[in-house]
Amino acid sequence: MTDNKPDDVTVVPIPGEDTDAERKRIRKSNDRDQAKERVGEVARHNEGYDDAADGVPSPKVSRVVDED
Repeated sequence: MTDNKPDDVTVVPIPGEDTDAERKRIRKSNDRDQAKERVGEVARHNEGYDDAADGVPSPKVSRVVDED
């Protein structure tokens, strides 16, 4: 049987597929983010993440008026 694959093809994993390379990339990114947090910095790609995870805050009610 012949091999029809060209020699210059790069195999790319399916997005979301767990591979060792993907796990290492994520760990490295997390390590950088945690190092920044230790010194009080926020990683740019994590800005707003906590707010988004907490959801939209409830509006503050200053006064309730009963109108008929």
